[in-house]
Amino acid sequence: MAIQPDFGAMQTSEWIAVLQSWKEKEFFDTLGSIVWMLAVKDIHEVPTDLHTRLPASKIFLCIPESVCATKENQTLLKHFTTNGFKILTDQFASSLELAWSETKYFAMDASNTLPFFAKSWTTRLASGQHWAKNISTHASLDQAVQAGFKMLSGEYPFNPPATNKSADGTARTRLLKLLGLVSRDADSHELEELFKQDPSLSFMLFKLVSSAAFAQTVRVSSFGQAINLLGRRQLQRWLQLLLYARSQDAAGALNPLMTRAAFRASMMEALCQKNGGSKDEQDAAFMVGIFSLLDKLFGSDLGEVLHPLSLKDEVLAALLHRTGILGSHLRLVELADRPHTVEIETAIRRAEVSINVFEESLVQAYAWVNQVCREA
Repeated sequence: MAIQPDFGAMQTSEWIAVLQSWKEKEFFDTLGSIVWMLAVKDIHEVPTDLHTRLPASKIFLCIPESVCATKENQTLLKHFTTNGFKILTDQFASSLELAWSETKYFAMDASNTLPFFAKSWTTRLASGQHWAKNISTHASLDQAVQAGFKMLSGEYPFNPPATNKSADGTARTRLLKLLGLVSRDADSHELEELFKQDPSLSFMLFKLVSSAAFAQTVRVSSFGQAINLLGRRQLQRWLQLLLYARSQDAAGALNPLMTRAAFRASMMEALCQKNGGSKDEQDAAFMVGIFSLLDKLFGSDLGEVLHPLSLKDEVLAALLHRTGILGSHLRLVELADRPHTVEIETAIRRAEVSINVFEESLVQAYAWVNQVCREA
């Protein structure tokens, strides 16, 4: 739904210049409907002609409630909203009356228990998208959802509930067997036999090959035909994502680990492609990214989960020890969607990646994740 760039200790003028360079690179257009949440500490440092420099319709200015409360600042807020920006009242703490009467969107810290009045405001300001930040557990996630928040962020994807880790072990085993067969280019009839054992998996296979994305003019009448239409490379990627998609703890909800794994896989592939990697090398990079969270998904040792897959040595080395070029890229990708630290700068140097390649790969990955979420 949204991205909040972390500019660390940059001055306002510096991060605005960065955003302008991203606009020139068409990053805003590449990410389509995703909105950008920009944290503003001092509204007086934001130039009043910002709407001429950046696409205002795609931007929320996230401003602390204490800053929004003064009359002087409210005049500036009115100016920015008139010119197309949305204002999100950050660090929201109003209990009975709004500190800024024009508040439409707000954000609360959900690292601890949300205040009792949170739901009353999401109900009263129902036309706005409200944001619960710093959610660390699925218990906190449930509380935020129940309170009416639509935008949710934090470390909770990496802390899946125990029920998620043990759910549907048979389906997990079958998917891992299928991936093992595909990776060693097994005969189609071996794949067919496993698909036939799982009605849900069979249904999703036929639904996928019958979708508009494949624009088929023939009717699919057999498992073999469906597999051939899909192709081994696409089948492998679909199964890799399906590992996460099938482990849902809420009906109709995407597993949050799926978006994280998809991001890692896509960025790994983009880094490899921009470094001149072959199709096979890009597939290996994608695989490293997508498999890097299987230990979180299944609550098991990663080596144990990967054992049935007969992976290449360089892929295992990257996943288990973060060694080799794939390992250094994985370490970089693991940090790429985290809060900014000097550690990521070190990782960029060790991966021998330029800032331009890093930024372009990052945006390419987010665009692909957005597409996956819309199609899931």
